[in-house]
Amino acid sequence: MAFRSPSRLFLCTFLACLPVAVHAAPPQPADPAVLEIDRTLQVLKSEVFDINQQAIRTEDAFLYPEQTRVTIYVGVDAPGLLLDEVVITVDGNEPIRRKLEVTEAVALQRRGLYRALRLNITPGAHRLWAEFTGRYADTGADGQRMRGRYEAVFDKTDRASDLEILISTPGLGMQPTIALRDWRPSR
Repeated sequence: MAFRSPSRLFLCTFLACLPVAVHAAPPQPADPAVLEIDRTLQVLKSEVFDINQQAIRTEDAFLYPEQTRVTIYVGVDAPGLLLDEVVITVDGNEPIRRKLEVTEAVALQRRGLYRALRLNITPGAHRLWAEFTGRYADTGADGQRMRGRYEAVFDKTDRASDLEILISTPGLGMQPTIALRDWRPSR
């Protein structure tokens, strides 16, 4: 009995099945009624998505009116600094603690912003405290943590306010610093 190589056996089997594959029935065109149902479903999905987005915007405008809304973002301008946690306190109220996932910390390295807090406050002067904990990417998971604290006063106007807590490094090997940016809409 002669032994055949696996590739030769595969080739023989493929060539034997080729006439069957050639005479297979061509694909049938879809039923027009089924196509119309599919188009209708796609339109309904799109309408539901639009309604949902409008509902979210309406709810957001109701919960956070422009006159009292303050949104606080966190940004990082320190190459390689991965944030673990940010703690924000406004006017001595209960601190808001945000633990960041690794993917969120990496996104901040790409000039992204993390929305840490949205709240309603009255127009006027307010005190903000911010703390962060993080580590450089080249240190191990158990490596030394960097910490920083910041305190500032910001003025809330009668329009929506967007504040950015920017964590940056003044120079190579230096301790990160924190600054507050107030992004005010133009009138």
